[in-house]
Amino acid sequence: MTPLFPSPDHYLQNLITMTSPEAKRMWRQAIKEHFNCQCVYCGETYELSELTLDHVIPRYYGGQTITRNLVPSCRKCNQNKGTNNWLTWMRQTFGNNPSREGMILSHIN
Repeated sequence: MTPLFPSPDHYLQNLITMTSPEAKRMWRQAIKEHFNCQCVYCGETYELSELTLDHVIPRYYGGQTITRNLVPSCRKCNQNKGTNNWLTWMRQTFGNNPSREGMILSHIN
């Protein structure tokens, strides 16, 4: 399993021979693997290449591209959530799911 670091720069600092694109790819893969290749919103399991990374706090609202603000999401959930608040959108779409919500909250806090 790929170690989970806060940003692509940390991969460069820890693996000097790695290029920036390789570090970013490894970082993105580590986030997906950290959640066992599951979409955090719908709970379905996907292949690594089928998952996107969603900004929990959208970049539109100042969300950063850092580990604590990125979660794996299937394309459908990522597109449907858009710039909505993740918790409000998730509850409206899937109902109340304390275990999935807790998993996201523990990751972002």
